[in-house]
Amino acid sequence: MQELSTPIASDPQDVGFVPHAITLTGFKGIRSGLGRDTLSLDLDTLAGDAVLVAIGGANGRGKTTLMDNLHPLC
Repeated sequence: MQELSTPIASDPQDVGFVPHAITLTGFKGIRSGLGRDTLSLDLDTLAGDAVLVAIGGANGRGKTTLMDNLHPLC
């Protein structure tokens, strides 16, 4: 897994990271759901200026796999 992130600080005591891109390789949820070995997402392009982004799709398409791998970054 590869991710690029930038630190942000809305409050000096609260420093977090904003992921800009993620690449998932060899995950069962991506392979079985999409039939691909690698999924790359440019989150800046995907979200644009949105404050809230929804991830949708049929069962078994890799939504949970994506969220499980973004969770430590957000």
